[in-house]
Amino acid sequence: MAAIFNSDEVFQMAMQLEETRRTFYEALAHECPNRQVATLCGQLAGQEMEHYNLFKKMREQMARKTDSRRLSLEELDFVTALLEDKVVLDADQARKNALRGNAREMLDLAIKMEKDSVLFYAELAGAVGPKDAAAVQEIIKEEKKHVRDLIAARRNLD
Repeated sequence: MAAIFNSDEVFQMAMQLEETRRTFYEALAHECPNRQVATLCGQLAGQEMEHYNLFKKMREQMARKTDSRRLSLEELDFVTALLEDKVVLDADQARKNALRGNAREMLDLAIKMEKDSVLFYAELAGAVGPKDAAAVQEIIKEEKKHVRDLIAARRNLD
């Protein structure tokens, strides 16, 4: 049976997702011998921290909002499936993954994490009020840009 999350828990998951990816990108930036990939990962780590702070602020404000709604059971099932598919790795596992593979494998993993986060955030946008939904949509745009940048970096490895 799928877990059911309230808005506070969904924001906590979003914050954890951003923190995990920040850790992953920092480790990859530190360990990757390819300077172009390392620089990109350092930039992505900073952007993930900005996203974390935005979700934290949104979470803190959620208690005072009346225009948010709970996710439907179908939406919750989808979010749960994403989480079960390891969208949210713990920070130690993300660090180990970053350190164990070659640059191409790590870029492939980063691309998958970013794509999965877009799906997760699309569901989150449906659970918040219009102002917060617009902010989440901006993060989705940035995550899609991360995918494009990571794909370009992977192509440059050839």
